[in-house]
Parts: sequence; C-alpha cells; structure tokens
Amino acid sequence: MKKKLPFIILIVYLLQFFVGFYYSSTVFIQLELKTEFGISSTLMATITSINLITGLLMTFVFAKILDHIDIKVIMITGAVVQLIGILLSPLSNGPLMTAFAYVISGIGSNILMASPYPAVMLVDPENNAKHVNIEQGALSFGAFVSPLIMALLINTFHCNWRVVYYIGAVFLGLMLVMILMVKSPGKSDDIAKDEETEEERAERKKIIWTPAFVCMGFTLVFYMLIESSILNYSKDYFEVLLNDTLSASLCISAIRGGMTLSRWFGDKVMKSKVKLTGLSLLLPSLSLMLMGIIAVPKLSLLWTLLFGIFSGPCWPLSFSMGLSLDEKSSGKLSSILFLYNNIGNNLGNIFSGFLVDNIGVKNAFLIDGILGALGIFIFIYGIRSFRKMGRDPEMI
Repeated sequence: MKKKLPFIILIVYLLQFFVGFYYSSTVFIQLELKTEFGISSTLMATITSINLITGLLMTFVFAKILDHIDIKVIMITGAVVQLIGILLSPLSNGPLMTAFAYVISGIGSNILMASPYPAVMLVDPENNAKHVNIEQGALSFGAFVSPLIMALLINTFHCNWRVVYYIGAVFLGLMLVMILMVKSPGKSDDIAKDEETEEERAERKKIIWTPAFVCMGFTLVFYMLIESSILNYSKDYFEVLLNDTLSASLCISAIRGGMTLSRWFGDKVMKSKVKLTGLSLLLPSLSLMLMGIIAVPKLSLLWTLLFGIFSGPCWPLSFSMGLSLDEKSSGKLSSILFLYNNIGNNLGNIFSGFLVDNIGVKNAFLIDGILGALGIFIFIYGIRSFRKMGRDPEMI
C-alpha cells in the first residue's frame, strides 16, 4: 500500500514554491526599482544581499540550538517575521527603507527556511534526497511561473512593482494559517535520542569541519555564484544590451522552467548522483560563458533555457550529500549549508553587479561562467574525501 504523504511535507513543498515565486518576483522588478530610486546595479545588489549579513547572524545564533527547538515554532516565528518585512517593502520610498525591509524579511526568511529539511528528516528520513529534489523542483516551478504572472500584471495591466509584495504577503499569510493547523513533527534532536558514547558525540561535532562537508558547502557557493548572476542580470542583458523586450520577459521563466524539469526528472536520465552533480555545475557555467561570447537577440534565450536544464540537479544533490554526513544534526547542518548558499548567492550578486557596472553585463557573464566552472575541482575533491571517510556519496 502506498504510504500517505504527511501534511507537514506538503507544507514544506508549498513553502519552497513560495520561496521560488517570491524571490523570482523581487528579481523581476529590480530594473523598475533601480529606475525609480536611481540606484546603480552595485548598490541594488548590496541592498538585496542583506541576507548575507542576516544569514551569518542567524547561523551563529541558531546553529547550536536549532536542533533543540520545535520545528513548528521555528516555522511560525520565521513566517511572522518575514511577513512583517514583506508588508514594509511596498512602503519603501528609497534605498534606506528598502534595505530596512530587506533586513526584517531576511531574518524571517533565514529562520523559516531552516525548518524544511529537519522536518523531512523527522518524518521520512529514508526518502530525504527524493524530497529535497521535489522541494527544489517546487521552488523552481514557483520561480518559473512568477515572472510570467508579473510580466502580465506589470507590462500588460500596468500594475506598480509594489504588487509583488502584496501578492507575497497574501501567499505567506495563507501559509502561516496552514502551519498553525499542522501537527508538529518535533525537534531535530529527537532523531538522536538513542544513546551514543562521548567519542561518537565528539566525532559528530567535527563533521562540519571535514573536507567532505566543507567541499559540498563550497560547491553550493560556486553554483550560487552563477545562478545569482544569470537570475539577477539576464533581464538587464536582454532589455538593455540586446533591446529584446520579449526575451527579457521570458528569460527567468526559461531558466526556472529548465530547472524544474531537470530537478524532477534528472535522475531518470543519469543514475549516478555524483556525475549528475558535477555536470550540473560545469555545463551551466559553459552556458553562461556562451551568453558572454554569443550575444544575439532571441538566440541568447536558448542559452538561458540550457542553463536551467543543465543546472537543476546541482543544488539539491550537493545539499543532500552534505546533509547525509550526519542525519542526527540535520537542523545544524542545513543551517550551515544555507550559510554557504547565502555566501555564494549574495557575494555573487554583489560581484556580478560590480562587473555589470564596470565592464558590462556580457563580460560579467563570461567571467562568472569561468569562475563557476572552476568549482568542479572543489566538488571532485569533496567526493574523494567522502570515500576516504568510508561514505558513499551515491547513497543519499
């Protein structure tokens, strides 16, 4: 008999859909926001990268206590704080107010998104990799439909860019109601209630410093460098550089649509998770280089679609490999892996914004693509470290 999907996992899927939908919406309106407030790409990237600071703080504060807090309490707290930040965002009348709203929203988002992976580990640990893939597929699908809806609302119905925040507030408000209704899955340290020796406990604490874990973290850094580059500046690439308004409206959806397909069906094409992860870091880096080398209206939209198709499996698989090193500390490990994610996403955004302002978006994509491709060497070293520990990275 088929096992019934726990309601908490459905909520986790919907949360990831919301993250993709909302984040992609805020990326879509960056050009409008920069134009209204007269903000450079570098300053805009700095404002939107507030999550790096809040992510660092949240990791230092919560990494040691996250596994001891009820997952439902984490979800409720994070949702309420992020909702306040989202409601403040449409009131913005300049860079300072925008940055303040991003701080509040970033704190809430970092708290909220520390909960999905420990929740899954509590209720269905044997299918962790499967759920991570579905979660990331839901995130990509949300990010796929979002720009299409925003293009319709802003370009066709001439809504103000602030409509993004109104929609996000309603969506997250409904999610909060669902979270309040669901039964709590418990705390992450409920997994570790079986007795273990002091030596075993000490060894578990060292996991985050092992080359295997650190390399999976830096794989996320290099991957998020190229993802943040193309997601944040592909609209500028098509609209400003190529004067291709249609592709500017479709580019983010093309990327996210490709990601959705490969995250849901990538393992059907290639069974080896290690090879799939490595290729999904290398090939999208090459796609980004192509955008820098061959910048042609309409044709360049193909490079964005290929980027999405090639890149999809990298994030969920490298994240799952890092998480598999210690299932008993899933809250702590997921929080630290998200820190690596935020470093790559936000520093990549700032670095790409600096390049766009100084050498142009085409050359920025070329340089980012080269840097992303270099990350494959760190991933390979991490896989070797897994095997030296006697772990099989395929078993996630």
